[in-house]
Amino acid sequence: MAGAPAAEPSRLAGMRTTPLVAVPSTPDVGGSAPLTSGGRSASPVGFRTPGGGSGTVLPLPRTRGTAPTPAVTPIRPSAPEEAPARSAGVRADIPQLTGLRFVAAVWVLLLHASYIPGDVFARWTAPIAPLVAAGPLGVDLFFVLSGLVLTRSYLARMGTRPSVGGTARFLRARVARVWPLYAVVTVAFGAWCAARLVFGGDGIVTWQSPQPSLGPLGWIRQLTMTQMWTSSGIEGVSFVLPAWSVSAEWLAYLCFPLLVLGAWRVRSWPLPVLAVLAVVAASPVAVVPLVTAGAGESGAWVWLLRIGGGFTAGMLTWLVVDRLPRTPRVELWAGRVVMVVVAETALVAYWAASAPASAAIPAADRLWLAVPLFPVLLGALCVARGRLVDWLSSPRLQHGGRISYAIYLVHFPLIEITVVAMTRFPALAPNSSLAALAIPHVLVASVLLAHLAYRWIEEPARRRLMRS
Repeated sequence: MAGAPAAEPSRLAGMRTTPLVAVPSTPDVGGSAPLTSGGRSASPVGFRTPGGGSGTVLPLPRTRGTAPTPAVTPIRPSAPEEAPARSAGVRADIPQLTGLRFVAAVWVLLLHASYIPGDVFARWTAPIAPLVAAGPLGVDLFFVLSGLVLTRSYLARMGTRPSVGGTARFLRARVARVWPLYAVVTVAFGAWCAARLVFGGDGIVTWQSPQPSLGPLGWIRQLTMTQMWTSSGIEGVSFVLPAWSVSAEWLAYLCFPLLVLGAWRVRSWPLPVLAVLAVVAASPVAVVPLVTAGAGESGAWVWLLRIGGGFTAGMLTWLVVDRLPRTPRVELWAGRVVMVVVAETALVAYWAASAPASAAIPAADRLWLAVPLFPVLLGALCVARGRLVDWLSSPRLQHGGRISYAIYLVHFPLIEITVVAMTRFPALAPNSSLAALAIPHVLVASVLLAHLAYRWIEEPARRRLMRS
């Protein structure tokens, strides 16, 4: 929910990307709710100035939205049966996955910051512009991570047999984790959109095309996280563009009680078979653009392939990880695999950025060839040891992972408000000195606001809902 390559900034400007949600890392609460990136560059839109004249509304460049799943902190079970079932020797959480959530959140934040008009941000990030433009991949990373973490937490508890009580407890935990902060941000930004419609004078409520509905039914669908379920595309659906992935993950959560029954029954299949199936499950989003002549993520219902494939791939990945021996040799090779996959992902990003306009595989479609690598990355990261794992497990990144869901939800409204200010106040015009000063402040403010939202809204609301 984009930046351009260092050498040719305009080449990826039209890339369609997609949004993301944060993933819980603790077994007590489970998976994640998706993150966002936007879509193609919009053409300027006419508007009326306060003095009655006409002007131009600066477009918010967009590759498709990205939204995350909430970070998860452990819940102290009140009874033994509420404690998460896990294999012997498995820790209460996997710290490196929590740290990875923060890295993915920052990836998406940088992508969306590249939507701000002007070339200040592009100049600052020129050497890593292809990586910034590849930010939509963060959504798919979160989808895979969500399936892995939820399966780790609930496989033994919910996979043995269908249970109404188990399903109810699972959905309650997911609602407690995802909905409170989502509802606050949706209402607050929905009110901003309504104010723009009433007082803006230009008919624009968000930088999306088409515009999301502000009618009663639109509000109901937003607040029930069901807005994506009847939409073939992700733009013009949510008030906060990255929230499309929250709606997509909510659909995955409702399907999880059935999916986990199947996972339990195939858990003993040969490890190579399960590993191959995990990679295959993550592949539709990479294959579909190739066989649909470049429709990519903008194609009808591609978002459904992304959440379905990524979430299932994560579930299968945990079935492999759970049975891998934890020996020094395995940990050594897992660390090497992690480094290779990270390098390959970066290579795909720069390869996509170098695609000429006449390329058989457009730049926007090349990106998705990295998605089948994500089950391999997460699976290896679960058992690897080394400096990268230690860094991801550091206290600062652990806190960053916990607030990653809040980062996903709050940063995009701040960016949209900044762009509106740039269209209304000449002193903030793109490429002005004041605009250059504002951009880093928007990035820092997104993290600070996310920290406050996590501390005063997300966590207190989750604890209250779990106690009630």
